[in-house]
Amino acid sequence: MDQNNQLVLMQLKNKIVLLIVSAMILIPYALGSTVYATVERTYVNLHFCSIKPLPKVDWGNCYLVHDLHNVNLSGVNLSGLVAKNVEFYNVNLVNASLKNASLAGIDFAYSNLAGADLRGANLRGADFYHANLAGADLRGADLAGARFPSTNLHGANLEGVNLSGDSLQVANLSEASLKNADLSGAELLDADFSGADLSGASMKEADLTGGILANANLENAYVNGLDYSGVDLSCYGHPICNK
Repeated sequence: MDQNNQLVLMQLKNKIVLLIVSAMILIPYALGSTVYATVERTYVNLHFCSIKPLPKVDWGNCYLVHDLHNVNLSGVNLSGLVAKNVEFYNVNLVNASLKNASLAGIDFAYSNLAGADLRGANLRGADFYHANLAGADLRGADLAGARFPSTNLHGANLEGVNLSGDSLQVANLSEASLKNADLSGAELLDADFSGADLSGASMKEADLTGGILANANLENAYVNGLDYSGVDLSCYGHPICNK
């Protein structure tokens, strides 16, 4: 083979290699989210949730891509569920397990999550407007930017959670466990903390105007800058209490 032919063959081989490498780099970008979703599901063993939530369905570690309106998921396993850009409107999630679920930004308006297990769930920016979370367990949940206006959190376990700057106007937190919780800068107007355990909690710079602290435990609570104008202060364990 003469020198010219060898040169042409070498150039051809180089071009083929370049095309293969380019394809390996560009194809994933062209496929975009489809490739990402496939990799994500493979990595954490996710699968798409079934189209319809049948009775006793197991939605543990699945990827939800459709809205849920007026659906009964009472007692259902939703642990590890991943849901993005969907709504949970008026959904019955009583005693459901949502442990470690990824639910950032989800709208739970009017849904019933009484007794639900939300430990370790990602609920950043979630909206619980008029939702029922009575007796729910939210320990370890990420609640940054979450909204709880007119939400029922009676008897809920919020021990050690970070609610700083969150909105909880007119929320019912009676008998709730908020031990060592961070409520600094939270909007708590007219919120009811009757009988709640706020021992060790921080309420620094929070606005509790018109709220209720009757029979609440404020032992070792940090309340510097707390606005408690018009608040029922028949609490105990702290100098601001008049009980």
